[in-house]
Amino acid sequence: MITYTGLNGFLQTPVLAAFFIFLLPIIIFPFVMVLGKKFGSFKKYAGIVVTSGIFISFILAFYIYSLNTDFYFYSTWFNNFTWGVYIDPLSVAMAMMVSGVSFLIHMFAIGYIGKDPNKHVYFAETSLFTGGMLGVVLSANMVMFFLFWELVGLCSYLLIGFWWHKPNAASAAKKAFIVTRVGDVLLILGLAVLYWSFLPVISSSITNDPLSVYNIINYASVVMKQPDGQFYLALAGALVLGGAAGKSAQFPLHVWIPDAMEGPTTVSALIHAATMVTAGIYLVARIYPVYVYASPWAGYLVLYIGAFTAFLAGTMGLVMNDIKRILAYSTISQLGYMLAALGLGFVAINYISGNTIGISIYHLIVHAFLKALLFLSAGAILYALLDTRDIRKMGGLWKKMPITITAMFIGALTLVGFPPTAGYFSKDEIISLSYFVFNQNPYVLYAWLLLLIGAFLTTLYTFRMFFTVALGKPKSYAAEHAKDPPWVMIIPMIILSILSLIYGIFQSGFYSYFSSMFSGQSYSGTVSFSIPLYIEILPFLLVLLGIYIAWIFYGSHRLSSEKVAKGSGSLYRLVKAKYYLDFLFTNIIAERVIVFVAIVISLFDKYVIDGIVNGIGTIANLGSQAFRKAQTGIVQNYAAMVILGLLVFLIIGKILGVF
Repeated sequence: MITYTGLNGFLQTPVLAAFFIFLLPIIIFPFVMVLGKKFGSFKKYAGIVVTSGIFISFILAFYIYSLNTDFYFYSTWFNNFTWGVYIDPLSVAMAMMVSGVSFLIHMFAIGYIGKDPNKHVYFAETSLFTGGMLGVVLSANMVMFFLFWELVGLCSYLLIGFWWHKPNAASAAKKAFIVTRVGDVLLILGLAVLYWSFLPVISSSITNDPLSVYNIINYASVVMKQPDGQFYLALAGALVLGGAAGKSAQFPLHVWIPDAMEGPTTVSALIHAATMVTAGIYLVARIYPVYVYASPWAGYLVLYIGAFTAFLAGTMGLVMNDIKRILAYSTISQLGYMLAALGLGFVAINYISGNTIGISIYHLIVHAFLKALLFLSAGAILYALLDTRDIRKMGGLWKKMPITITAMFIGALTLVGFPPTAGYFSKDEIISLSYFVFNQNPYVLYAWLLLLIGAFLTTLYTFRMFFTVALGKPKSYAAEHAKDPPWVMIIPMIILSILSLIYGIFQSGFYSYFSSMFSGQSYSGTVSFSIPLYIEILPFLLVLLGIYIAWIFYGSHRLSSEKVAKGSGSLYRLVKAKYYLDFLFTNIIAERVIVFVAIVISLFDKYVIDGIVNGIGTIANLGSQAFRKAQTGIVQNYAAMVILGLLVFLIIGKILGVF
């Protein structure tokens, strides 16, 4: 890895290019906002300006990729912290994905959001959102990383609540902001533990910044050898995982994502495909060595939170009727697969060679393509159906919107992992890896089962949605008169469809690109493994079974899903109520526990803290009232007091032997 520092290092072409990848969209933000406000005629060009800027960021990211060189630029910031960029296969792959997919979503948004009177505000905020996420993946220091992390959270609040005049949108924005702040508090604590753990061991490093990515990667093994080093690494990893769970919507902090669907569909596509929810997965992958050298329980925590989330979200996707919420739960589930893939690498570090970052990030990028495709397809449907989101009011759209629904079909096949789509190569690899690790470690059995069942559930709810939307007869006036959107919206869907279909052929090349990470370590390179053929094809058989069952209930309607729902009784109600987690967080924790604690603190502040302060003031006031009577204005009284005071002074001095 090449190291740059100082002004000369900053002026190197690769370093400048890396900085402008994230600075350009951020710089565009105020210009679009101000020009759109001052000149009404500029609003119609806002989308083109922002989309062009993000495309330039993609070109710059591709330029960095073409150099095929890892480099690290740092410069002194404050105290012992540095700022800079860290370029390796992980950051480059993420930068290309974020900028490339964001560019396609912005192109779609030019048509989708084109008639909104505040479109300049929308495009300015999405530019800032994209720039913030690019800053997250390129930051060379965790403090700098955290600032961009918070910028992403702020932008998500602004964009989810973009249609603030809708009460549901305003409420969803606040919910997303508050829930992710819970995770961010845990992340801050995790960074504090990392700081104090790395501070004593980096004296020989090129920089004395304990939170530089360079030091975290290269000195985690040294921290492990310190007294209780493994425990502190595990504690830091667990706290950082809390932050990742908030941003990447993992159990139990996943509750904000379904409500976030109240924003524009292009915002949902950005959040779910290119930006916010992938940040948590990137974070865990970025500090991979921390978990490698930590106590084993941290790795199991990562694995089982991911596997359980993949399963849990799949069950909730089965009972949703809002097309965007179905896709939201599929995002939560697929993020669980990515997190589980990283966890498998942590728990199997002693009996496998290589790491699982390539496997996890490969699925992340495939998911970015397919999820952007599915959300843009849903956006095209909502565009045609006047924002109708209930799939029960659609139907027969394949005949009405052939291009859009064909794109959705490709996205659905990729999501469930149907060969030869890219999803087959990415998701099935994670399930196969979990079985391989289970053969070495029996504690991984339940993770494998959860991921396997999750694949079946994914197929079931995906094709429930697709058959209901695409087949049968139109179930509303809007569906009867639907048509494909303008070409500016169709072209991104076509590009994403092609990527979803063919990206599987790049799997081995992708893994090879990641092989240079952690050079010289035992976990360098991507894990390679083999399992029996009958286990390898098991996920595909479950996909076929899921499609068949979905066809029976929602394609041919030979069986009634309503009867099954009624027959399942309390189980259906439990899943429909989202396992009462919203009730727990809102009605119990927020309204009873937190409000009660707030009242107690308020009373303590009012009657104890304020009571002490006010009591001192009252005593002073009463004392002043008493002493005020001594101020008579008669000179004889003052002289008498002086003489009396002098006598008292002399007597005390005599007693003490001073005189």
